[in-house]
Amino acid sequence: MFKRLAAASVILVIVSLLAVSCGKYYEEGLLTVKSPDGRIVLNFELKELEPPYSPGKNMYYNVSVDGKKLLRDSPLGLNFGEAGPLTGDVVITAMHDTSMVDEFETPLSKQAKVRAECNQLTVSLREKTIPAKDIDLIFRVYNEGVALRYHVPEQQPDIKFPSAAHLGFLKEYVITNEMTGFYFEQDHDIYCLIPPRFQHNYESPFFKIKLSEVAGEMILALPLLVVPEGGPAVCITEAALDNYAACYLSSHRDFDLDLSSALAPVPGEKDVKVIGEVPLTTPWRVIMIADSPGKLIESPLILCLNEPSRIDDISWIKPGKAAWEWWNGRLIDRKRNKPVIGGVNTDTYKFYIGFAAEAGLEYCLIDAGWYGDHKDPAADITVPIPEMDVEGLVSYADSLGVNVLLWLNWENVKKQMDKAFPLYRQWGIAGVKVDYMDRDDQEMVNFYHDVLALAAENKLVVDFHGAYKPTGIRRTWPNLITREGVLGLEYCRWSKDANPDHDVTIPYTRMLLGPMDYTPGAFLNSTDAAFRPDTVDVHSLGTRCHQLAMFVVYESPLTVLADSPVNYRKQKGLKFLSRVPTVWDETRFIAGEVGDYIVLARKKGNSWYLGAMTDWTARELSVPLDFLGGGSWKVSIWADGKKAEKDPQDVDVSESQVSAGESLAVVLAPGGGLAAVFEPAQ
Repeated sequence: MFKRLAAASVILVIVSLLAVSCGKYYEEGLLTVKSPDGRIVLNFELKELEPPYSPGKNMYYNVSVDGKKLLRDSPLGLNFGEAGPLTGDVVITAMHDTSMVDEFETPLSKQAKVRAECNQLTVSLREKTIPAKDIDLIFRVYNEGVALRYHVPEQQPDIKFPSAAHLGFLKEYVITNEMTGFYFEQDHDIYCLIPPRFQHNYESPFFKIKLSEVAGEMILALPLLVVPEGGPAVCITEAALDNYAACYLSSHRDFDLDLSSALAPVPGEKDVKVIGEVPLTTPWRVIMIADSPGKLIESPLILCLNEPSRIDDISWIKPGKAAWEWWNGRLIDRKRNKPVIGGVNTDTYKFYIGFAAEAGLEYCLIDAGWYGDHKDPAADITVPIPEMDVEGLVSYADSLGVNVLLWLNWENVKKQMDKAFPLYRQWGIAGVKVDYMDRDDQEMVNFYHDVLALAAENKLVVDFHGAYKPTGIRRTWPNLITREGVLGLEYCRWSKDANPDHDVTIPYTRMLLGPMDYTPGAFLNSTDAAFRPDTVDVHSLGTRCHQLAMFVVYESPLTVLADSPVNYRKQKGLKFLSRVPTVWDETRFIAGEVGDYIVLARKKGNSWYLGAMTDWTARELSVPLDFLGGGSWKVSIWADGKKAEKDPQDVDVSESQVSAGESLAVVLAPGGGLAAVFEPAQ
């Protein structure tokens, strides 16, 4: 079933062979690699800079866009602890440049196919000291941005400086720091997630501050959006994270407008970040670049930097929407306007499975409690509680064309997945939701890969919650159908954090990296003034159409509906939720500003879907329909009603006919939204 690939690509292996077989050293000087369209230029050089840069000759790179310097000279290097840093006092032993074209299908994504071109430069270096460390720097420049990584090959004796001590040197390594820098030329607005510590779940708001306001004690989680005045927009992140610690950013006190890598430490350690044996290939350090923040949404760059699928046949991986009972307190009825609450039992889940079939949803998610105390590390995830006939529920769901997903605590998964996953396949379970990891150190990163590999063997899709950010590994493991790593709608149960301001920020930040399991679809909706957190009659902030628009704007091949069937049935908007897809053939950013509003169009088959969302500011927009291409179209619209400012559940449903050259008038209430479906008129 699987294509077992080496950690390093074929190109990297070839470059390593060139490096050790070459007996000469190359002249130092400026090395340049450009994007295929020539707009983006990356320069690499070994040179000595004035303080506060480190003394001596070191490795630096800089980046320009359209002739304008984006990053000034920024350092590169790895620190191997007791084996010392590898930053300077090196010579170039080999160079290799190539042009690459990557074409692949992405049936579980925001576009059906990807074609990406890049120019790659690999520079092989060796320390002058004895014993010396060898390292390859790999630079790629796409039209969509820049990526760089380190490759440490098996260490070999130097032809010029042979030494028996060099044999086997650095076979086992400890990385205590990575010195990759992002030193900006000017001060800019940035949107950043500022966790209190490395161990966290990425469920925090993004703050808008100045680059110059990043203090030395702060750590910034990725992604980091940088918005220079006049453009281009930049997103700093990482890709292909595997057997390595996740990357954060921090600032040196000695520099201005600088950001440097900071790696999540091994649990219980402060300085130890990554351990292993060579060869080592690090994740890509990525600088996504586009003319505007919205255009970054269209970029396929993160997927392009990951290995191809290791699953030969992905036909069993089904996208879709899921019914869910946790967010709404397992609400199953109302009597005399009082909620009737179900439990963790067979009858409650039959109720939700029945609604999934009725609404055309592909899945029903069975959440925490089905195997007992979900916070007990010793709980047995192979034995349901007596009240839960899981196999019977799967049989019932199968008769209605619905698939079943199971929630799991990661600690239980780590101990029992070898036994549990084959059992779930025997039961007929379609996938698992693994929760509470709340870390992204090397050990936890490897746990994700272990789960995905074993889940794929047993034909289980995976939804990670309490998760770190995406790094594109869903290309390698397409059964990773979605993940959290975002402040989502669940926060309405206890706070006002999931509000319209936040909702129109995350498409330009967190969503740039891939799917996010926000769990949209609240049909009880409140104004800012009227909102009160609750655990049963849970309301969202903003209008119902704001929630509907999320199904177009937010990317998630598995989209979990938050609300209860009691709140959905016979309500305006349910028809839209039943028909909207979760994967797309094409995605177009139409208009918007970070934190203010967004208009996004996505195509599936012959139909286009439009989603528009605003913050707490009411807006009137004129949306050009050029994305339709041509011809006449029938459009069905779910828009904020005239009373939506005071009654956020007011929805105006209409149908009309439009032409591709026209514009659509969009009126958004405070915290409002609009969802539309365009179908060919003929």
